[in-house]
Amino acid sequence: MSPLVELAGSAAAIALMVGAAAVLGFRASAKLDEAELARLADAEHAAIRAAAIDAKGRSALALLDNGKLLAAKVMADGVSARVAQPEQVRLRARAGKLHVTFGDVGYPSLHMKLAEPPPWLAELAGGTR
Repeated sequence: MSPLVELAGSAAAIALMVGAAAVLGFRASAKLDEAELARLADAEHAAIRAAAIDAKGRSALALLDNGKLLAAKVMADGVSARVAQPEQVRLRARAGKLHVTFGDVGYPSLHMKLAEPPPWLAELAGGTR
């Protein structure tokens, strides 16, 4: 078989797979909103006292009524969440951006764009390590 025929067959197979993925919705992505945060908090048997969601709805940080922080991040078509004590989280707020780093490396850092951090978040960023 000629190399050109093999190349054409491979290209057709790839095009077929990409087309099938597009039809099945491989570009679908989850969004974070107040309702999703409330659902995540409820799974932890807590309620949200205050929350900040980034402009794109891809990451969020919430203060729970038990004093813990709930961090949520969109990963592919789902949402991953982490609950931690405020002492286990490092917050840095600068020029409309918030960077949240966790004491363990098991959860990726959050990088959020906020027009202006809410007062509770600015206070927490100033009071954590």
